[in-house]
Amino acid sequence: MKAKWFDFFFVLRPTLFFPVWTFALAGYWTQSRYGINTFYAHGFFDIGSIDFTLWCSIFLFTLVMGSVYLINQIEDVESDRLNNKLYLIANGDISIRQAYWETALLLAVAVVLTALKRWDLAAIMIVAFVVLGWLYSCRPFALKNHPIGSIVINLSGGYIVFGFGWMIAGGFSPRIFFYATPYALGLLAVYFFTTIPDIPGDGRVKKITPAVKWGKNAAIHFGLGAEVLAIFFAFLSRDLVILLPTVAMLPFFIKTAVSKSVKDVLRTNKYAVLFLSLAICYKFYLYFALILIVFIFSKWYYKKRFDLVYPSFKT
Repeated sequence: MKAKWFDFFFVLRPTLFFPVWTFALAGYWTQSRYGINTFYAHGFFDIGSIDFTLWCSIFLFTLVMGSVYLINQIEDVESDRLNNKLYLIANGDISIRQAYWETALLLAVAVVLTALKRWDLAAIMIVAFVVLGWLYSCRPFALKNHPIGSIVINLSGGYIVFGFGWMIAGGFSPRIFFYATPYALGLLAVYFFTTIPDIPGDGRVKKITPAVKWGKNAAIHFGLGAEVLAIFFAFLSRDLVILLPTVAMLPFFIKTAVSKSVKDVLRTNKYAVLFLSLAICYKFYLYFALILIVFIFSKWYYKKRFDLVYPSFKT
């Protein structure tokens, strides 16, 4: 079997689905513990199985996020090349035109199928694409190129994905914003760190991220600050699902703040996603199997396709 056959799947960067799945499942789980309205707990596709409802909804939302990642890559072709990122669009393995067609197809399928039963979830999908895809990546807004704009969008992303998971079983509730806050702040902490390795390439193409604007040290301190705030709000919400992983990650953020090492930055990013994902796996054991399948499949693909060991927990 040729690895090239899977290019149109891996252009979606499936390892980036881990935080999406984790946040959506966290929202769903949190609603079951702290929510009130369970009107929508059953009935998606009229199967009568809440598990099918959950996983089908997340699968369709994954298609939307895949379209978001495609838009981001299309707009970031130049900086991805300068930063030596092994993305199929930046490498020319998939053309811009093909990427646009795939984006449209994924978005249309997800929104139309969801809207047949749940217009509210379909609306959240559209919001996710507009905010995380169009406003974040595309001109004239391109908020990814502005430090404050990129911070706002990444923080919003945590609320949107968590909120989607909550609404699968509970519908909309103002409680979403309270319980999503520690998750969104944790995501923001990781975002600050992700901008650090890309400083050279981003600066050359005028992609003014927080790290480019204020420097590596400031981005590290901002990340640590967001992590501390995430712990504080997790304590307020009494949500051990997010409190325990964020507390466990605090030493990694502190060590990075002391060392200022890019190696520690990369390690902290990887373990932050891992710790929260493992906490979610405690409730959704099938999610652990999904993570393993995607991880192993990805390692095979990148080794066969590019002779690269990726993904890896090594930095």
